[in-house]
Amino acid sequence: MKEFIKTIKDYAVLLNKCSTWHNSKDILAPIITEANTELAADCYIYEFYCYISIIVDLMNKYEIRFKEGKGAFKYKFPQAAANKAGKPMFLAQKNGQTQFQICAGTKINGLIDSEENHPDISFQLPSASDNPTHNDLIIIIDAKFSEQEGSLPKTEVYKFGMIIDLFELRGLPKDKIKFHKYEGFSANCLITNGKAYSDPSNIQLLQKYAMKEIEKFYPSNTYNIIG
Repeated sequence: MKEFIKTIKDYAVLLNKCSTWHNSKDILAPIITEANTELAADCYIYEFYCYISIIVDLMNKYEIRFKEGKGAFKYKFPQAAANKAGKPMFLAQKNGQTQFQICAGTKINGLIDSEENHPDISFQLPSASDNPTHNDLIIIIDAKFSEQEGSLPKTEVYKFGMIIDLFELRGLPKDKIKFHKYEGFSANCLITNGKAYSDPSNIQLLQKYAMKEIEKFYPSNTYNIIG
C-alpha cells in the first residue's frame, strides 16, 4: 500500500490549488496510515487512489473545483456508500460553468428500490441533486483491489454489467467526459491493480454491457484497457 499512499499524497499537493482541505489538519482519507494493512482498508485506499488519479487527469481538460462537505465530512470522503448530501466532491468546470460532478461513494437511486448498488465513482450531470437517481448518471466506475494481483472474478464482471443495466447506462453516455492521459476511461469501467477477467480477443460481453476493464492500474505501471 505504500506506493498507493505516496501517490495519493503527491496528488493532494497537485490538487491544493483547487481545494480547501489543505486548511484542515485532517488528512485527505482518514484511514490512510502505513500501519493499516487490513484488506478492507487496502480496498478503500485503492478506490481512493483511482478516484484521485482520475481527478488529476481531468485537470488537463477542465477547471477542477473541490466542493467541501459538512460537519465530520467537511474534508473527508465516505469510506463506504453514503448519502450524497453533506459529502465532499469535485466539480469539473469550463468558464465557471459546471460540466459534471465527480462523486465518490455516492448512493444512487436505481430503477428497483430494493436493489442497492452504489458505484465507487460516479460522474453525474451538473443538475444532479443531493438525492441522485440513475437519470443523473453519465458513467460509473468501480475499483477492485486484488491482494495477490490476480484476475477479476467472473462474478464481479457480471455483477457490474447488471448494475450498468439497472442504471440504464448501456447506451451512449449522456455527455462526453474528456480525459487526458486516461482517454479510454470515458465509459463504464471496472478498474483493478490485477488482471482483467476478459480476454482482449473476446470482448463481446463487455460490448454488450457498454463497459471496459482496466487492468494493472497502479503507480508507475502501464495499464491495459480491454473493451
